[in-house]
Amino acid sequence: MAPPFLRGLALVAVTALLLGAAPLAQTPEPAQDNSLEAIRTRANAGDAEAQHNLGVMYATGAGVPQDDVEARAWYRLAAEQGDRAAQYTLGVMYRTGEGVPQDDGEAYLWANLAATYADASDRDRNAEFRDRAAERLTPEQRADAQRRAREFFEAHPPD
Repeated sequence: MAPPFLRGLALVAVTALLLGAAPLAQTPEPAQDNSLEAIRTRANAGDAEAQHNLGVMYATGAGVPQDDVEARAWYRLAAEQGDRAAQYTLGVMYRTGEGVPQDDGEAYLWANLAATYADASDRDRNAEFRDRAAERLTPEQRADAQRRAREFFEAHPPD
């Protein structure tokens, strides 16, 4: 059986022939270079997905020396651009103290952002994590984290 993109291309060609039009030429998109150098270049240029991917690479030691501090830096850049996975991961890092000083207020902040920006499939999980983080905060810490989250939301409204 042909791959889906070939079946779709064939359907377009047959439809065009039936309608008397010339078939559409399809130019495949060039494959994205996923070498470390290319990912780092895109990350340095502000690409949130590349920043997140570089964070994962440093967190796991995939192709680079394992370094939680470097991972946190790349996750933070992606998270500040609204990358939900990076926001959630930062929350976990601050909750556990991996690569950062353990900080329940920061854990709550990033978990709150991840829950707010999450799509339907992740919203409940992210909200549960946020609520568990909130249990460890004083009322003042929680109010401060909520204020900072509101400031982030104002600067980066959810879609």
